[in-house]
This record gives sequence, structure tokens and C-alpha cells, in this order.
Amino acid sequence: MKILVFEYITGGGLAGQSLPASLAAEGGMMLQALLTELKCLADIHLCVPLDTRCDKPALLSADELVCVDAGQDIFTLLPDLLATVDLFWPIAPESENILQKLSEIAVAANVEVLLSDNATLAVCADKYATYQRLKKYQIPVVETRLLSDGCAGMTGDIVVKIADGVGCLDSFVTSAAQLPVAVAKLTKPDNYLLQPFINGQAASLSCLFKRGRAWLLAYNHQQIVLKQGCFSLQACLVNVQSDHLDLYKNLINNIAAALPGLWGYIGIDIIQTQAQGPLVLEINPRLTSSYVGIHPATGINVAEQVLGLRHSDPTCQASRNQTIQVTIN
Repeated sequence: MKILVFEYITGGGLAGQSLPASLAAEGGMMLQALLTELKCLADIHLCVPLDTRCDKPALLSADELVCVDAGQDIFTLLPDLLATVDLFWPIAPESENILQKLSEIAVAANVEVLLSDNATLAVCADKYATYQRLKKYQIPVVETRLLSDGCAGMTGDIVVKIADGVGCLDSFVTSAAQLPVAVAKLTKPDNYLLQPFINGQAASLSCLFKRGRAWLLAYNHQQIVLKQGCFSLQACLVNVQSDHLDLYKNLINNIAAALPGLWGYIGIDIIQTQAQGPLVLEINPRLTSSYVGIHPATGINVAEQVLGLRHSDPTCQASRNQTIQVTIN
């Protein structure tokens, strides 16, 4: 079985553009972790696009690499690569519908893609649509408003973030009084949302989903720094011990019912509060930074589990129980 593994940042998605070192490093970590897991499996052959500015991942041979330089368009190249493989595993941001576009290219090429269905990808790419869906199913979620609806009734500081943003990018904190000044500086204010700033533990749930069911792989803490009103993810503590695992399992089961098209590895960002319990911030229908630490922390080969989802339920039997730090910045 031949798999086309495409990590957007390091794989040529920014060919001919500036390549931010931090994004390339984070993407490279996820790519290396996935390749390492796949290399442990029998009868797997790989095809991996790589931006010529990036270092070659360990374990890959020259014939498994496809070099992408500044003169090439990855969206033109991918259909030709897809014609040579059996499966497509993209790692890409939801912003600008990039992840959904990649899925659509694979579907058009009649190649199975290891992602949720396109309708579900569209919901997860839009934080307001995600909020509406979860609220409809009475799932605890951080209040989210369109910027145009204003902040009336919100108390305390306000988080302003782009609707299809990834992680901490394009988000900042301001006060209600300063909101008009902050909005005036935005290039495309119609694309932004408002959320109350909530005190609590920034965390994530690493999960597997399949047709309305969910399995929890790890509960993780996110080390997020707020500096000059802007967020920065510094590190993830993967597989943190918690007394609330049953609560998290119930939460992801409810999310699976609300979004039955979720499939494969899914990362769910939450805020763990004292008064309200866990509140969902967003759903990432792809590999996340926390994924890098799951195998070292639990011994679970996530890639093997995802491939197995195509034919059966996952086993998710941990062979160890450690907490691993994944440094981002």
C-alpha cells in the first residue's frame, strides 16, 4: 500500500513564498512523527513532497521524496502524485479551506483520504459554525459571536480571532472599551469573531473518531503565553494525568453524535474551568502538535490505529503511561 503523506508547510504549500521558521519547525515535527510511525508498519510505501528549503526527514530514502521548488505549484503537482498512490494523508491548516481543498483533490482523483468528510471539514474550519453546531447539541462550548454582532453583555476582556484561524494565529485580547480601536486596525473585520476571555487551563483532547463514535487517546495541557495582548503556544504536555477522564470521554462521545462525519485523528481544544467544567474552543480535524507526543507517552502507534479504522475499531491499548513535553517555540 502506497501512501502520499503531505504536510502543507514543509511539503511545498508555501513554495515561492516566505517560509516562517516556526511553522516549518512545527510542521516538520508532525511530519517526522507520522513517518516514524508509518515506517514501523509492514508493506507501507511512502511518497512525501518536500520543500527544497526544508531538511529531509529521517528514515526517508531519496526515491520516497518529491522535491518541490519555488517554481512549482503544489496544487498542480498533487493530482499527478495521487495517480501513483492508494491513500492520501494530508496535514494542513483549515484556514482558507486549504485542508478541504486537499481532500477535494483526492476525491476527484478517486483516492481515499484519511480525513473526515468534506461537509464536516467545512464546519470545523469555521469556528462560528462549530459553535452553532455544538450549541445545538447542548455541548458546553465557549460563547462565540460574529464581530458584527458586537460585545454587548460581555464582561471582562474579549478575545478577537479570525473565524478560520489556526491555533493562536490571528487572535488577540482586548477590552470592550478598546474593541472599536482594535477592529479599526483589522484588514478584513468581517472574518473575525468575538469570545469572552475565560480563565482556566488551556488543554486539548487527542482522539480517534469513526462514524459517530470516539476514543480518547490522551488529555494534554497547552502552555500558552499571553504577551502584549497576543497568544503564543510554547509547548504541549501530552498525556497528563486527570481525574476527569470519564468526563472527557463523555464530551467526545457527544461531539461524535453532533458531528458524525468526524473520522481519524481529531484534536479538540478546550478550556478547563472550575465553575463550568470543560468548554470546547475548537475542533481540529487533522494531526495536531500534541500528536507528536502520544507514541512516546503511551506507546500507541496512532498511524497504525488510523489505518485500522478503515476496516475495524481501534484498540488503543497503551503500553506505557508517561507525560511528554512537546516544545513548540
